[in-house]
Amino acid sequence: MSRGQCGPRIQVPDELREVLLEFTISYLLEQPGDVVSYAADYFTRLRESRTTSILYDGAGAAGNEAASPDESTISKDEGYLRNKMSEELRGL
Repeated sequence: MSRGQCGPRIQVPDELREVLLEFTISYLLEQPGDVVSYAADYFTRLRESRTTSILYDGAGAAGNEAASPDESTISKDEGYLRNKMSEELRGL
């Protein structure tokens, strides 16, 4: 079956793509043993950081930025690796 015969093409929202890309990069850098537990923790922290952002500075998700939950604590090297991996994964 060719790609054209699979039915209508599904549009993936940009915010979903960015959140999943950030999660994937974080997962690949951390390499935890249990992907489900890591995902649960990651998305819980992301939700909490967005809630905190809304409460304290009013910015919230207005920018629709898909930042990792602990972005403020990453090192320059890890930031470089995240950017590099992000570029490579976007090319897929």
